[in-house]
Amino acid sequence: MRLFGTAGIRGTLWEKITPELAMKVGMAVGTYKSGKALVGRDGRTSSVMLKNAMISGLLSTGMEVLDADLIPTPVLAWGTRKLADAGVMITASHNPPTDNGIKVFNGDGTEFYVEQERELEEVIFSGNFRKARWDEIKPVRNVEVIPDYINAVLDFVNHETNLKVLYDGANGAGSLVAPYLLREMGAKVFSVNAHVDGHFPGRKPEPRYENIAYLGKLVRELGVDLAIAQDGDADRIAVFDEKGNYVDEDTVIAIFAKLYVEEHGGGTIVVSIDTGSRIDDVVERAGGKVYRVPLGQPHDGIKKYGAIFAAEPWKLVHPKFGPWIDPYVTMGLLIKLIDENGPLSELVKEIPTYYLRKANVLCPDEYKAEVVRRAAEEVEKKLSGEIKEVLTISGFRIALTDGSWILIRPSGTEPKIRVVVEGPSEKRRDELFEMAYETVSRIVKEVEKK
Repeated sequence: MRLFGTAGIRGTLWEKITPELAMKVGMAVGTYKSGKALVGRDGRTSSVMLKNAMISGLLSTGMEVLDADLIPTPVLAWGTRKLADAGVMITASHNPPTDNGIKVFNGDGTEFYVEQERELEEVIFSGNFRKARWDEIKPVRNVEVIPDYINAVLDFVNHETNLKVLYDGANGAGSLVAPYLLREMGAKVFSVNAHVDGHFPGRKPEPRYENIAYLGKLVRELGVDLAIAQDGDADRIAVFDEKGNYVDEDTVIAIFAKLYVEEHGGGTIVVSIDTGSRIDDVVERAGGKVYRVPLGQPHDGIKKYGAIFAAEPWKLVHPKFGPWIDPYVTMGLLIKLIDENGPLSELVKEIPTYYLRKANVLCPDEYKAEVVRRAAEEVEKKLSGEIKEVLTISGFRIALTDGSWILIRPSGTEPKIRVVVEGPSEKRRDELFEMAYETVSRIVKEVEKK
């Protein structure tokens, strides 16, 4: 697709993301949908500008616009289901402050499905927009969604705690919800980077370990039971246990997958293509089944497989609460699990250990497809005789007979190729990773020289 990537439309301001584009997307959404649209934004410096352009586009089609203004993406999804027929979020999620983007939601709170994104692009590029008469243009109504959302999460989780929790909001929109939700649950909350600032002065907005490693030391100094970190629009969640150890994102997914399958006595779990074998192990032992889907499509997987839980790294979907990524339900249920079953470090021990390694190779967007194809072909040749299965969704995932796997995929949001490798031992992981990473890096250079 020409505009939509892994999760909505995303890119650098003025290069890909402009007020003109935002207005056209608004006109397309108002042509594709009808009724009410709930619009929100993150705290980026360009988000107010883009939000107003989006609202202008929606109004031009005759849609009624509800302006939620500064709000986390999961709250926008929840509010859309409650109040509107469509939702639009101005955000670039975890991307750097130079970027921005647009996510579009259905009236039930699901992000647009892939087929809907294609259809919306057709409307955008056709220019065949609905044009409201002067007397059909409606006023914008400001709405407050956050308080009702917090109450909905509290009712769903239904748990009080006295845990001590450290929260890192990445100077993002999540700071408007998490500290207040946790305090309403009874937790004692310590907050860092919890004022909204579109320059992200505290740290990079993506909650990768290297960006939030300092939280481990803070956990030990403050003596808290749990640390939680989010990204710019607050759909991601990263976790440290009470000893200051980072809890791998696949382990967090496995903990919840195990919980849901045991509660249901079986069931289907949907995870993204870049998740690891520990999830399969715990789900299959509990009597469930795992399916993998392209990154950015957990909602598509829920629809296709009837999943009771879906996830990708840092992003968990709890379908019983809603079909969107919701870290606030995640943090509430995680606190409940800790209170009922003991410290997080003990919960982690129930999850098998695998060794995962990830890295990115810079690659211009126009070369991604060729690089991924050529690299996968080379890796398959080098490992012929060891291959158990090859999945060709979101790039290439090459599973080997010893339980190792290699994923080579194009980023849907940045000019990068993602290389992910998991192995049953650190030695096996490293040898496979070095081979795959070198192959991708070399092919990028070869393609760029053409």
